[in-house]
Amino acid sequence: MKQAGFYMIYVEGGNSPTYKHDSFESASKEAYRLAGTTGKEVFILSTVASCKKEIIIIGACKPEDDNLPF
Repeated sequence: MKQAGFYMIYVEGGNSPTYKHDSFESASKEAYRLAGTTGKEVFILSTVASCKKEIIIIGACKPEDDNLPF
């Protein structure tokens, strides 16, 4: 299943990126702003692929005493 891609900004030596930009234009404006305010090199990162685990196993674990208050 194809998902919409996004962009993130990384400032050299900074924290991990957290904000997802929907467009390259939005990401490049933020990269330009951060380069000006930090004086550091700023990278625009783009998604390539994603991975996720789809299977969740639910096991029964009902108490032996069935006198539950709810």
